[in-house]
Amino acid sequence: MLIRDVDLKFYTAKGYLAVAGGFVAIVLLTCLLGGLSNGGPIGVILGIFCVGGGGWLARKIARSISGDPLVSFPKMYGEIFAHPPIQINYRLDVDDYLTAICYDGEYLYIIEKNKMVSLKWSDVRQWDWAIITPQKQTTIAGSPGQAFQGFVNDSFANLAPTHEAMKNSGIRLTVKNLDHPHWFYNTGKDKNAEAVCRKWEEIFRQFNDGTLAIAH
Repeated sequence: MLIRDVDLKFYTAKGYLAVAGGFVAIVLLTCLLGGLSNGGPIGVILGIFCVGGGGWLARKIARSISGDPLVSFPKMYGEIFAHPPIQINYRLDVDDYLTAICYDGEYLYIIEKNKMVSLKWSDVRQWDWAIITPQKQTTIAGSPGQAFQGFVNDSFANLAPTHEAMKNSGIRLTVKNLDHPHWFYNTGKDKNAEAVCRKWEEIFRQFNDGTLAIAH
């Protein structure tokens, strides 16, 4: 087992600054052109957008400024893996770290929060996976005004459980290491998350029965 540091954090600060700057500029421009009474509703609408899609837009802007880590990562395979990957999945987790799980014909790798472990199968004590479905608040209202207010309240109330479900969905391994015994590949709530987990479940079972070769 080998654990080492890697630098695979995707920095989105510039993207969020650009989104915030655009938000302020639009509200100020609306106030200047239409008065303060028009700026308030526009601010509310933009605030809802920022809650629902601001992170996505910030990441898009950050990628255009700094490059896409999901595109550049495959170019690093030769530096971090002993052999070319046979099976690999990777994505950005909810904290914008690149997370990956890889099998290269000899070792199993997990990349999590700028740490990487290379494993023989005898290093692994146990594994499991879970895709978590969050409980969501939904408001039913009798008037358009109440419905809109309910939508706003629900949007904010559902942020935390949705974030936690995304953060905790994925594949977990417990390994024979005192300092870092738990490793996690975060699948998030992507539409193919369950398929990815089931694929790696089958890979692990084939490690167990010898169908797939892996170092012991």
